[in-house]
Amino acid sequence: MKPALSGYAVFDLDGTLADSLGDIARALGRVFLSRGKKPIPMETVGNLVGRGPRSLIERAWGMAGGTTDPEQIKVLTTEYLDEYRKNPKGGTRAFPGVNAGLRRLVQTGWKLGICTNKDGWSARALVQELGWGGWIRVVVSGQEGFRKPDPHPLRLAFRRLQAPIGRHLFIGDSEVDLQTARNAGVTCLYRDWE
Repeated sequence: MKPALSGYAVFDLDGTLADSLGDIARALGRVFLSRGKKPIPMETVGNLVGRGPRSLIERAWGMAGGTTDPEQIKVLTTEYLDEYRKNPKGGTRAFPGVNAGLRRLVQTGWKLGICTNKDGWSARALVQELGWGGWIRVVVSGQEGFRKPDPHPLRLAFRRLQAPIGRHLFIGDSEVDLQTARNAGVTCLYRDWE
């Protein structure tokens, strides 16, 4: 007998489902080294992520004493995305218990999606690499025209899941995620790493 539909859940990706900080820091470090700058420590990079690649580059480059000229930031962001995509497979891993948790949600009838500020190509590739392609139905990325904490990407994820009015959850790990859920009027489960 098929289980009754339990609800709709949309997850943030980096820092919530997957530990990708090492890959992000390594790609950023390669860009910095190619430009004669010292890489930023991983702990510091962790404090800069959450608002998408361009914001990461702008903030990190400014910390390193670089100019935040919009055209230069655009070029550096493209370089960063190219470097990020060169990371070997397996560098980003699911946090312990995530695979079992996602599987259980799907088995009990939940429809799952992702809402991330990460670029779309990288987010979709990571979902496939981690083996979640059969579970995650929708990936809404920072390339959809809006970025979290704007509520539009989260609302779009639920629309693409064809979620009716009812039980909806957004699960994230940052203040950006918490604010996104509030802005969208959606219940948020917040994973605080501190």
